[in-house]
Amino acid sequence: MVGNNAIVLIIQRNNAKSLTRNQFWFLIFMVLLSNVVRGQQLTDVVALSSTLNESSGLIFLDQKLITHNDSGGEAALYEIDTLTGNIARTVIIANANNIDWEDICYDSNYIYIGDFGNNSGSRTNLRIYRLSIVSYLTSSNDTVYVDTIQFSYADQTDFTPSSFSTNFDAEALISFQDSLYIFTKNWGDYRTNVYSVPNQPGIYTISRIDSLDAQGLVTGGTYNADSNKIVLTGYTFTDPFIVELSQFSGNLFTSGLVERYILDPTGSIQVESITAFRLDQYYLTSEDNPTGSATLLRLNSNAPSGINPIEMKSNRIYPNPASRSIYVAHKVNEVVEIFNVGGNLLLTTQNCTIDISELKRGSYFVRVSNKSGVVVSNEKLLVE
Repeated sequence: MVGNNAIVLIIQRNNAKSLTRNQFWFLIFMVLLSNVVRGQQLTDVVALSSTLNESSGLIFLDQKLITHNDSGGEAALYEIDTLTGNIARTVIIANANNIDWEDICYDSNYIYIGDFGNNSGSRTNLRIYRLSIVSYLTSSNDTVYVDTIQFSYADQTDFTPSSFSTNFDAEALISFQDSLYIFTKNWGDYRTNVYSVPNQPGIYTISRIDSLDAQGLVTGGTYNADSNKIVLTGYTFTDPFIVELSQFSGNLFTSGLVERYILDPTGSIQVESITAFRLDQYYLTSEDNPTGSATLLRLNSNAPSGINPIEMKSNRIYPNPASRSIYVAHKVNEVVEIFNVGGNLLLTTQNCTIDISELKRGSYFVRVSNKSGVVVSNEKLLVE
């Protein structure tokens, strides 16, 4: 079952030697137990208006809870009445189309709407709309205009339609410091890849800067400035979940704590969006589907549970197992070394993408060290 595999605890090789077998399995048990208990801090707020059955993005701006629908919906933003679930205000984006709007975020000056849903992996018109916050808040006729940020993925070379198997779909967008960041929805491997996007209008080719084993389909994201955390939402075919990223360095979001928790909503399990509205407090929406109706939810990510969450270190290596090349997430000044099981150094590089085609089938260790020689990670790689 997905729930039994919901959290993977990766223990640094150096530290694992100091654990007894009983201590190791106790830690595994505590991780799984904390996952279940923390997941109960989700509460339903109200059923959403039928107009919002496909709510896909969410922000809390100027004390207003704002959402939009996804593919084929109206090119509009809707303010939600949190007491009734009805629409309090509709703002039309006059010069935009909703091909597949999937998430929304904002910074101090602009709202950004991600029109990058791409279930088949064949889209060549991916874009993010940029809307002035002042324009949104002061429009006298509830009609506004946007700028456009167009982009393509540097590592996508094949646009042959492959429904529900592509790794170039995306449903999560955050604003962090002076850039935007897309977290992909990988149908092919249940990971999420992170791409940096400039927040200025233009046409860009964007590169992957990080990767995370989400163990499911990532559907939304938010950056909580009060806690300096990123929280992603997603679901498998049996469970919705959140992934919380904290204590990271710069924009390498998986360099700190990575914690994953199962959610337990009473309605639809297809949780599609999330926004922070205060420290450790979040609103979420779920989309109408056979498991339940569209609902506004509230999450306290730090509610007392009697059990403290345990760190989940993310895999830096993708894919793993691999046969031709791997991507290792690391900082610019860090060094990647590959050793065989006998401890012999086979390769040293500072590249993120590494050719391993000449390695024989078997197990290897991939070590990442900083410029001071301190080991940042040491993970096992299986070459097929």
